[in-house]
Amino acid sequence: MKLYNLVLLLFMSVYANAQTGKSIHLQAIARNENGIILPNKQIALRLSILSDTSENTIEYQEIKSITTNALGLFFVNIGVDEPGKVITIGDFEKIKWQSTDLFLQVEIDPNNSLSFTVAGIEKINYVPLALYADKAHVLDSIVPIELGGTGVNNSKDLIKLLNIDKVNNTPDSLKPISIATNLMLSEKLKKADTISLSNRINLKLNSVDTIKLSNRINAIPKFDSTSLSNRINSKISIGNVSLNDITSGLGYTPVKNEYGSFYDTSKQSTTIATATAVKFYFQLLANKITITNNSSGNPTRITVTDVGIYHVHYTIQCIKSDIGNDELSVWIRRNGSAYLNTNLTSVIQGSGIKNIVTGSYEIELNSNDYIELYYSVKNASSNLVGTPATTITPSRPATPTASIHIHAVN
Repeated sequence: MKLYNLVLLLFMSVYANAQTGKSIHLQAIARNENGIILPNKQIALRLSILSDTSENTIEYQEIKSITTNALGLFFVNIGVDEPGKVITIGDFEKIKWQSTDLFLQVEIDPNNSLSFTVAGIEKINYVPLALYADKAHVLDSIVPIELGGTGVNNSKDLIKLLNIDKVNNTPDSLKPISIATNLMLSEKLKKADTISLSNRINLKLNSVDTIKLSNRINAIPKFDSTSLSNRINSKISIGNVSLNDITSGLGYTPVKNEYGSFYDTSKQSTTIATATAVKFYFQLLANKITITNNSSGNPTRITVTDVGIYHVHYTIQCIKSDIGNDELSVWIRRNGSAYLNTNLTSVIQGSGIKNIVTGSYEIELNSNDYIELYYSVKNASSNLVGTPATTITPSRPATPTASIHIHAVN
């Protein structure tokens, strides 16, 4: 799979519009890793204004869905609402252009899956000067009274200076109330009324109805809080923006672009009635899913990056060299423990017959969880064996010893 990136021309300027307000106008050309222009391609961008490139302190961030033109060129106005855009962090109008150096980070998502790769970071030099000059910083400095100012730099001190913190020059604490109001307030909390109310509350709490209500609450089934938490955490969100807001803003539903395809072609053997992990020495395709070694140094663990539900499909070819039948059991382990209801037991025919066993399951995984494919046999002459490619008509590709495919369920 090619890694797409952007060659940024960084034609940045302040853009003013009566409807949208001021923004930063950015032009860029999208190219792939070989420098070839990407014409007429829909991609997603994540544009971030940073105050620190080492710590990635984000002052403002937005995601924009764009389509390049025939020359691979596109235009973006950073900081304004427009179709195909979602503001995920901060407020463009509240950026303090005068306080520090700011940088523009551009990330690209060529598959529209909310999986971004940094394409470049550039310091913003001249644009902030125009934006800063456009703002009126009345309260940022103090103008003394003798020069026609107020001598203060905040609204609280200004209110006190103008003596408008009181109504009719009388504080609330000193405002008088009538004798009738005083009597009404005194009558509100009579001791006899308070005791009567307390007795009525206690009577209610001891009633049969209260006991029935308590029993009904206790009878409500308890839910699995851990499972609920995992399901909530698995929802796509960026900053404080929900999946619904992202979908509505970009105009399409992002998909989880996480998959892995692994296989092996070598002969794999095991001891009778011994649980053995299937090894996968080769990778076909993978994104955010990796194959790692177990404690014995063999590539058996398939590790995911993100929490979610994953579809797992595997295929195994087993050959028993002598006559008679055998029994092959295959199952999935998650983080070293057998995953419920995944064992599949098949009868293996002997005399060199190729026996194919397949299985498909939905597995719930958290971030950095791993799965392994395990098997066992009852006869030492049963082995996992692949078939090489053949040129005999019709020509056919090889059959792997074992293959496994996993992808996130959207």
